Amino acid sequence: MADRCGVCGLDYSYADPADGPAVFVQLFACVPGVVFILMLQVIADPPWWVHLLVSVPVLALSTVLPLRPLKGWLVASQFFYRAREGRIVRD
Repeated sequence: MADRCGVCGLDYSYADPADGPAVFVQLFACVPGVVFILMLQVIADPPWWVHLLVSVPVLALSTVLPLRPLKGWLVASQFFYRAREGRIVRD
């Protein structure tokens, strides 16, 4: 991730989406994709080459495409809610 916004100069040092986008993609895209592939196998019992032509693109597109927008959403959410790293406050 860049250190600063190229347009407005906003400092991104507060932003740390870490593995958040990957977790959301796994939960909301991979699970339905795998269910679709399993249902395809159970209902149609296609040959292996059909899975190669259908299953691989379904999993690839449903996992790779949402990563960037989800990362942007998490960074924007951290900015909006002023999320920062935890600190211990001492008197």
